[in-house]
Amino acid sequence: MSYLYNTLPETFDTQLDTAHLLLRPYQEGDEQDFMRLMQENAAYLNPAFSGRLARVRVLDDARTQVQQLRTDWDNRRTFDFGVWQKEDNHYIGDIALKNLDRSIPKAELGLYFTAWPATRQLAQEALQEVIRFAFGPLGLNKVYLRCTNTNESYGSLAESCGFVKEGVLRCDYRGTDSDTLLDLSYYGITRLDFENAQQQEASSTAVA
Repeated sequence: MSYLYNTLPETFDTQLDTAHLLLRPYQEGDEQDFMRLMQENAAYLNPAFSGRLARVRVLDDARTQVQQLRTDWDNRRTFDFGVWQKEDNHYIGDIALKNLDRSIPKAELGLYFTAWPATRQLAQEALQEVIRFAFGPLGLNKVYLRCTNTNESYGSLAESCGFVKEGVLRCDYRGTDSDTLLDLSYYGITRLDFENAQQQEASSTAVA
C-alpha cells in the first residue's frame, strides 16, 4: 500500500462545496455529461487531453472512463473531481490531482472547463477549493501544473490562485495524435506558499 495512502486519514470529505459549485468524484450515471462536455470542447482540449479524447469516443467508453476514475479515487491514485453548478446541477468541468509522487508528496494538477474562458471565475473558485483539499486532508507539500502554449490561459488562472511560474521545458510534450513537440510551462505552489497566503488573508480580515 502506498505511502500517501498510509498518511491520509481513514476518512475525509470527498465532496467539496463552494459558494456556487459542487465538486465530487465521478459515479455511475455521470458518463453522458462527461462525454458531452468532451465532445463539445474537443478542439481546445487537444493536445493537452488528447489521450482522454482518444479513449472516449462513444458512451460505453465514457462509462468505462468514469468507472476507472472512481476506482483510481478509491485506491487513492488520482483524485479527479467533476464540477457541477449548484443552481442548475449543470456539469461544467473537471479538475484532478494526479501523477502523485509520494516521496515529497506532490501531485500534478489537471483541469478543463466548458465554454472557456467565460467560466474562468467559476474555474478559479473550483481551483482554490482543490488547493485547500490538497494541502489540507491530502497533506501534500506541492502542487504543480504543466501548460502548453495552447492552454497557457490556465497558467494565468493558476497564478491568480498563488502558483508561481517556475520555468519552461522546451520540446517536452507530444500529444497522442501529433508528431509536433511542444514546450511546457511549469507552475507550482508549495505548502509554504499556501500557508503564507492563508496568514496574509487572515491578517487582512482581522484588520478590516
